[in-house]
Amino acid sequence: MNQENHQLDDVLEDALNAIEREAGVRLEVQEREVEYRGKRVDAVLRIHPNGEKLFAEVKKWAQQANLGVLINHVRELEEGILIADYVNPNMAERLRKEEIQYIDCVGNAYLNQPGQFVYIKGNPALKTTYRKEKDIAHRAFEPKALEVVFAFLCYEWIVAEPYRTIADRAGVAVGTVGWVIKALKAGGYIKERGRVRKLTKHKELLDRWVEAWPRKLKPKLLIGEFQTEDPYWWKEIDITRYDGYWGGEIAAAKYTCYLTPEDATVYLPKEKVPNLLRDARLQKANEWGRTNMVKIHIYKRFWPRTTDYLDNGYEEGEGLVHPILVFADLIATGDTRNLETAKKLYDLHIHDQFVPEN
Repeated sequence: MNQENHQLDDVLEDALNAIEREAGVRLEVQEREVEYRGKRVDAVLRIHPNGEKLFAEVKKWAQQANLGVLINHVRELEEGILIADYVNPNMAERLRKEEIQYIDCVGNAYLNQPGQFVYIKGNPALKTTYRKEKDIAHRAFEPKALEVVFAFLCYEWIVAEPYRTIADRAGVAVGTVGWVIKALKAGGYIKERGRVRKLTKHKELLDRWVEAWPRKLKPKLLIGEFQTEDPYWWKEIDITRYDGYWGGEIAAAKYTCYLTPEDATVYLPKEKVPNLLRDARLQKANEWGRTNMVKIHIYKRFWPRTTDYLDNGYEEGEGLVHPILVFADLIATGDTRNLETAKKLYDLHIHDQFVPEN
């Protein structure tokens, strides 16, 4: 068992002891690290003596994770529960509002089961011995590495290609490819037989990428936040004229025909921003703007122009980022309607890429 798994076991044990101490609720571990309906589950729990099964997502350093990602992970587990090192009062309120059950290592908890209701928040955090992941696999989820992993997730076949081909597709230096592949192999995400590399644990890799994206890479790409009074401004814009792509809610609406966009996410080269602002009459956003203003978030495109991430079934020139990036954008917001749309997007455009392995 590696250091990471030991730390998760410690979080689980401490949290179960805390909820029994604080609320007199005993949760028993029935299984650990299992597959359930195609999803990886850290632990299967049952409320003693005859409660229903709960499927646990165990998380250390939960406060540093994106809350939308955590909510989505727990919801995917059906009767899910978050087991965390610490849940602060703001997180506690949000989780309860979203009906996400949780327990942490100091006794904060929200359980809503037949004949069993617990809601505790405000217990202060304690210093713990849980250390951040130090092994080499962690390097695969640093900013530059995320660009390579994104390329692998979109086009699995390039994993087996020479480093130069991978570097060209991902838009990174050849040297970067080497240490990313080494990190992914250490984490079990790439298997190598002879000289043939193959991607594995696809869904787990996607989940880790989606979790790291809004923390590690996306903030570094932000060009600026803008606003407009016209909620339909984007319908008159051909984003490809600016070498740009729609992401977030607009791309999700086009992919699923389900969501009515409220905010906009755009990816384009920095030098094309002034042209878009002029043509669309967008203004720089500020904290004193009126509440009815539509927000536009503009990010630098991080993949090379020569890489076609438009393989999505739409006509040439539609200007949409790959569904995986749209999925990550939606999850990162934590918004209920976006999480619902993310599930539809996953089922329609991503699921078939990540069929569970035999």
